[in-house]
Amino acid sequence: MQTLIPVPQPSLSQARENLVNAFPPRLLCLLACGGIGCRYEGPECWKLNQQVIRGIFSSWVTDDIIAMARPSSHLIKKYKIIEQFQRLNIRSIINMQLPGEHAHCGPPIEPDSGFTYSPQTFMDNDIYFYNFGMQDFNASSLVGLIDGVKVLAFALREGRVAVHCHAGLGRSGVLIACYLIYILRISPSEAVHYLRIKRPHSIQTRAQLNQVFDFARLLGSQLVQYPDPRLRHGDPFSLQLHLNRQALLLHGQEARTLKQTPKVVYLLCVYLSCLALGLPAPPEIQAELDKRSALRSLSRTVRESLVSKQCLPLLRECHQGPRVSLGSVSFWDEPLGFLTRKREVLQDKRSYSDSDLSKIAVNQDLELSPYCNSEAGNERQVCVKDLTQPDLRPASPILASIKQGLQPTKMESQALNMPVSSMTSSNDCALRSKCSARKALPKYSSNIELSRNLHNPGPASVAVAKALADLCPPEENILQRSALLQEELNSSDCGWALLLTESDPQVLSCLLWTWLERLKEPVLSAEDVDRLCCGANKRKPLSVLKKPQRDTISCLLSCVSTVTSLCPHREDAVLQRLVPFLNQQCPHEETSSLATLMKVLKASLRETSHSYL
Repeated sequence: MQTLIPVPQPSLSQARENLVNAFPPRLLCLLACGGIGCRYEGPECWKLNQQVIRGIFSSWVTDDIIAMARPSSHLIKKYKIIEQFQRLNIRSIINMQLPGEHAHCGPPIEPDSGFTYSPQTFMDNDIYFYNFGMQDFNASSLVGLIDGVKVLAFALREGRVAVHCHAGLGRSGVLIACYLIYILRISPSEAVHYLRIKRPHSIQTRAQLNQVFDFARLLGSQLVQYPDPRLRHGDPFSLQLHLNRQALLLHGQEARTLKQTPKVVYLLCVYLSCLALGLPAPPEIQAELDKRSALRSLSRTVRESLVSKQCLPLLRECHQGPRVSLGSVSFWDEPLGFLTRKREVLQDKRSYSDSDLSKIAVNQDLELSPYCNSEAGNERQVCVKDLTQPDLRPASPILASIKQGLQPTKMESQALNMPVSSMTSSNDCALRSKCSARKALPKYSSNIELSRNLHNPGPASVAVAKALADLCPPEENILQRSALLQEELNSSDCGWALLLTESDPQVLSCLLWTWLERLKEPVLSAEDVDRLCCGANKRKPLSVLKKPQRDTISCLLSCVSTVTSLCPHREDAVLQRLVPFLNQQCPHEETSSLATLMKVLKASLRETSHSYL
């Protein structure tokens, strides 16, 4: 019989929870909280190691998040809380209380704010204040909780964050546990266990515990980037539905940039464009990789803490046998609302699969799993410039030969379906780039013409153009690698970083076409095609579409424009391959409609050029 991971239980007994629910909050505070002597209103009942913020019952949960009891104006002044915040680089404070609650505990409520302190005190000292009120011992709406989690993630970019409710156990614990699930994609059981290791008795009631699990299930349903084609009766997967899900998860500048464009389409288009042009990673790609780098230390801390308390088994050094996939958090549904996961599965939890990923040469230090062991500072920084050689895979024998100025063998070039003569040494390419950079740039009529004159179609651009235009079914190993990346994108946040270390354009183009193919409602319906055909002579023919359709198609066309500017003879082939994915419901017998749509896309291609990406 397999041993199960301990299921977290509420820190309050059932009898005490029933008592809490039976009394009104104000009466309960008056009778049970201790009045002026409430132990959560000062440092008298707590040891020094329980006061990260001196004078307040507080604990580090992560290196950047403190869970604490509520401060008061008296404590702020007596223990110089503001100075402590500044010394610890705490730039934000998140209040989970409702105004006026626990009025009989400790010092009186400030009349202007309804709390025991004035938020203006913190804001006057450049400490951001946020309030997400939640009823004591209870839970709030999931949408409100998601907003709080996104604000917490945003606030951490500015500095450390302090989260408090009354005691800093129940509501604060719910927010922090949900943040850990959101940012690390760990299970709710792991999040709760880790939180209680750092701050005992956190998440007090069954309602709060259930909300953490409900949050994980909701998050799992929104994470799906590639729906399973085997599920015939699953939810409809449309462009608008995907954008709605995406809007629930993204925040900040990323949410504004990708308001009308799917993230997976945008990143694939940007990455393919950079591969073709031989440019370094743009900010969008580097931000995804940097985000994983910043989280690796926290991931390792969570893992080690859970192992030390025997909540998780030790991770085996050598993995034998097939590796089992954990799947998405959408499968974390248990009859009682709690998750029980097998130790055997958790022992094999990694971000990389043992299936045929051998052609992706990845540095051993680049561990993208949430349970990694290498230091965060050793993460490999991906530069797309290194991926523009014929093999398009880092650390490959062909790349090593080219870097040494050697010509690849015939067998090596055949592996890429390219003639040997099409491959040039990187030194020659670099020399030509330097020489062209010194010349004064002439005037060109379009960005496409400019790109054609600035860049010669090297092996990378030829490979990307061929991958996008190839109508032949992909090879089995390409399909396998694409399917594995799809699974990673659905099940873990590190799937994005793994996608952006995949440098084979065939795999990337397969991912792009597969995403469009999986749409049960295509980007362009038959009615949309008719409207485009009627407005084909307009200067901006795509203007008749809705903004999500227009922006998504513009993103795709910008990628096509960038790639085919170096290989113009591939332009028609790429567009001919793109058209069926955009209008899957349009009968292919209607050649006149398809021809008109091709005309519209070509006109839009000239208009879009490189402007979108």
